[in-house]
Amino acid sequence: MTTLQIKITNMGGLTSRSSAELVEEANHHKCDVTMKLENGDECDLKSIMNVFALAPIDTGSVLTIECNGEDEEEAVEGFKKLCSEYSF
Repeated sequence: MTTLQIKITNMGGLTSRSSAELVEEANHHKCDVTMKLENGDECDLKSIMNVFALAPIDTGSVLTIECNGEDEEEAVEGFKKLCSEYSF
């Protein structure tokens, strides 16, 4: 399992567009991708409806993305690249 933490800095929290970007990246990979919140809630990051079920995710929240499977390291690199190009 490989993990990455993302701190939400956008003043609106995790928006629907940001959520869609994360889900799209997750669906580019074969591995299982889970998003966990600090309060223990978690969801399958390959489903936008699961992400929306965790809303609201406010500014300052820290998300932990866990990738588990054959291309997990590639998936984490993809999320790192997404974070460098897109403001969460």
